[in-house]
Amino acid sequence: MAVGSAPMTLGQATDLLDLSIQDKSIKTALPDEQYRKYFNYVKNNDYYYKDSGISGLGIADFVDENGVITADVPVQNYKQTYTMNEVSAFTSFTSRMWMFGIQRNDLTAAADQLKTMIARAKEQLCAERLDNIFSSTYTHTGIGGARSITITGGDGLAGVTSAHTREDGGTNMNNGVYDGTTYNLPFDYSGLKAAFRTAGLMVDPRGNPMIPDLTTLVVKKNSNVHTKAMELLGAMSRGRIPESNDNDGVGVPVLTIIALPYLTNGSYWHMHDPSMMKNNAGFQFVEARPVFTEPAFEVYKTSEIQKKARSIFDLGFNDLARSWVSSKGDSSSLS
Repeated sequence: MAVGSAPMTLGQATDLLDLSIQDKSIKTALPDEQYRKYFNYVKNNDYYYKDSGISGLGIADFVDENGVITADVPVQNYKQTYTMNEVSAFTSFTSRMWMFGIQRNDLTAAADQLKTMIARAKEQLCAERLDNIFSSTYTHTGIGGARSITITGGDGLAGVTSAHTREDGGTNMNNGVYDGTTYNLPFDYSGLKAAFRTAGLMVDPRGNPMIPDLTTLVVKKNSNVHTKAMELLGAMSRGRIPESNDNDGVGVPVLTIIALPYLTNGSYWHMHDPSMMKNNAGFQFVEARPVFTEPAFEVYKTSEIQKKARSIFDLGFNDLARSWVSSKGDSSSLS
């Protein structure tokens, strides 16, 4: 890996001085912005960003003649705190490398790759939340080293669990794909039906039905689950039951697929309701400062050219239990 604190020198890219090479270009992957398709975006100007609130009420009941009406009051929702973190990118060149290697070959866009580095970081960090959605912490490894990140919701639990505590102390909630017998079903038509069954049992903080419309499937790009999904959706779009010769109509709606290149778990699959991407539900991307580049800086003593880009944000969730379902795809148990 070409990682270090020393500036890039002419000796590291001698081809840039070779006049017999006519085509000198930058070869790099350009990430598509995908995270806003499944993260709610929040603009924030404070170091801490918090969300909380109260529930609605329950269900009205009968009252006898001259009887006393039973009172009902809301309960407080869970609170979540987002603390702004800085993600930065830096590069540097010797003055001769900048003049004869970069500017001479019209490769100044190499320095502009700093914004792309941060764009990749955002996509990777968001995808890591899905890769580790069954855990409360994980280790992020980058060019600067390893960092432990806590990824619990307002209830202090992992994003997907069978034991989400309800705000009013009612029965715990589950958002792991479950057909009544088995958790973490593989992705197929039976798994899809189990996902809808799981969503059909979701309730609000007072126990009222709060069933999300699972219209979006999130998978690793070009994984077996991704290709399987496209096969199933081909039949579903024609109103047919996938992988069946039955004449019955399909029992679940046609889905939108979000295929993410930065996911690493190819067997995992996730579904969510995009209409519930709001400040009080689902994944949150809280940004205090979008990506920006500092002016090029020349070190007076060495004439080294330095460039830097930064962005300040945090991401996470307060409540996934009512808008997301996920499966590991291995029929394992779920805590």
